[in-house]
This record gives sequence, C-alpha cells and structure tokens, in this order.
Amino acid sequence: MTTATRLRFGALLTLGSVLAGCVPSQPGLIPSGDRQAVPWMAKGLKGYDLLYVTNKNGAVNVYKYLKHTLVGVLTDFRWPIGACADYAGNVYVTDWEANKIVEYAHGGTKPIETIRDQFAPSNCSVNPVNGDLAVANYGNLNNRYRPGNIFIYARGKGKPVKYEGNDGEKFQGCAYDDRGDLLAAGAFGISGPFYTNFYYLPKLSKSMEPMDLPGPSNSWEWGGIRGLAWDGKYWVVDSGDLYRYSINVKAQYVDKIVLSDFVPDIWIYRKGRKSPATQIVGANGTYTTRSNDANVFYWNYPAGGSPIGTITKGLDAPVGITVSLKTGT
Repeated sequence: MTTATRLRFGALLTLGSVLAGCVPSQPGLIPSGDRQAVPWMAKGLKGYDLLYVTNKNGAVNVYKYLKHTLVGVLTDFRWPIGACADYAGNVYVTDWEANKIVEYAHGGTKPIETIRDQFAPSNCSVNPVNGDLAVANYGNLNNRYRPGNIFIYARGKGKPVKYEGNDGEKFQGCAYDDRGDLLAAGAFGISGPFYTNFYYLPKLSKSMEPMDLPGPSNSWEWGGIRGLAWDGKYWVVDSGDLYRYSINVKAQYVDKIVLSDFVPDIWIYRKGRKSPATQIVGANGTYTTRSNDANVFYWNYPAGGSPIGTITKGLDAPVGITVSLKTGT
C-alpha cells in the first residue's frame, strides 16, 4: 500500500477537524472558504456528458466530460465528498459534513430532492435495474466509535432500508453492477491499523454478507479503499492502483491496473449501460503527500498507466467524481 493511501485513510478515520485548502479566486468559481456563492450552469448541455467533481470548499464543479471545459458550479454544500449518477442523467451528491444527499437533474442547478442522513454519507451508487439509491455512511465525523452502515432508498426516496456490518465498520464506498448486486467496503479499527471489510448484497437478498476479496491486497490494511466501481464486466477496487474481481458466489481475482497518479475516487466511463468501459477519470487533491496537488486525471481503460488528460481549473481538494450521461443515452 502506498504512503499516500495510508496518509489519506489515517486522516479520514480520525477526522475531527477540517483540513484547509484554497485556490486563487477566478471569475465564475468559488474562492476557498466562500460557501455562499450563487450556483450557475451554462445553457445547452442536454447533448453532452457532464463530469461532476466535489470540492473541499463546498462546491461541485461541472465540466463537459470530453472537452474538459468548466460549464457550471453547484453550491450550498459544506463538504461534499462523494457523487454518483443514474442512466437517466440524475446526479446525487453526498455531503458528509452537512449530513445530506442532494439530487440534481442533468445540468440542473436546483435540487430535485434533498435527503437528510445523520450518518455522514460518504459515497453512493444507483441501481441500474430499479433506480434504488445505495448510500455508504461513514457513521459520524466526530465520534469514531459510532459505526456506519449502508442505506438503500427505494428509487432514491422515502425511508431507507438499513444494512450494518459485523465489525462496526465505517462504510466508505459502494457500487452496483448491471444486475443490481451491490458491493460495499467499510473500514474498522479504533486506533489503527485500520482494515477494510467487504460486503455483498445480491439483488432480492435481505441480508448483506461478508465477501473476501483475495489477491495481492487481501488484508487491505489501513482501510485503504476509497472507490468501488463496476466496469460492465468486473468489479474494480480503487486502492491507489485498481484491482479487478469477478463475483459469482465467491470473489475471484482477475488482475491489477497500475495508475501513474494516486486518486481517492474513480469513475469508469461507459457511453451507455450496454457499452464497454473505455476510460477512467479520477480526482486527486484531498489526501496526498503533495498538498498543492489539485487535479482530475483521465486514463485509457483498461490500460491505465500515464494520464491522457488533466483538469486543473477551479479545483479545491477534489475527491468525489461522477459522470452524468447526456440525455437519451
């Protein structure tokens, strides 16, 4: 495990105060510390895939995915650290410091729905089969003894169904596959080292079962998991590098994809639900050994290696990332 991974998750699991971050003030952007700026969005975005990036300064930047150009900023967050999208283009942002999940339409600036969640929502995923929203809850930012959980909201609304781990885990990520099965990851441990447990929730199942992921990082020490993803064929575990698995009752290790830069969260790009994955996009800037880094990287998938594109404009310790596909995809 990389030093950056240990640094990031050591800080995450003992978080009691907010880390500082800043970017120069730019027209149309939000200066660090100013969380009351007015949201804005360019017009005519219906026909574009949009990249959403969460920032430490409470803003969510929106870019044209392929062109890498800034086209909007969403505000009124405290510290949004996760995001996910469904195939209709709706985007969910998990604001763990404000204990809420906010839903937006593709390219919209006004929330469709706001869900209050007192368990510090960390990340999310939308079931492509029925539209259910799964939320990975950290538990509590200021109480390391309070366990997290997985909340599942039927079609993103109403009272959630609650799933808990066996070891009081603070859940950090979750992802659905195309069948509607869910993989979740949560770290446990009070003073360290911190280990990660995985859980699997098949569709129609009423219980979340422990899932052992074998391979080169089978201990997952220091809770070094931030991102989970589905690439259309394999589960992808983001632990600095990417580890791929197939799951059919048991998990089978497939291979490892090496990325030249460490990123705390990833999104695997597919043009549509039935399309193959062609790119990875990831945010780098929240917990790294280089505190001045604030980038979004693009890679070819599954090649990995060196980035093929970079975004730097308007970022302030970015971490959460998702893509809203253009309407009609």
